[in-house]
Amino acid sequence: MNALVPKADAPAPSPSLADALDYGRLNTIAELADLAASYWHSVALAATRGERLTIETHCRQIAAVTREAFATVKALGSAQAEQ
Repeated sequence: MNALVPKADAPAPSPSLADALDYGRLNTIAELADLAASYWHSVALAATRGERLTIETHCRQIAAVTREAFATVKALGSAQAEQ
């Protein structure tokens, strides 16, 4: 059984815990969005210079940041802390 899935008879998590975790998660999402925007700006600059390797590198960074942001969004509302 998945350890992240609470048992049916487990008590509901405290709303304040979930709210506190969401506050941190929302800050993380904002930081990831700023980072992605910076990478996109770098992609645009590299494109004007014709630097394909730099574009590819920043696109991989954008993909990684985007995956992390999606994982964080999916965790919103959960009282489970990320590991």
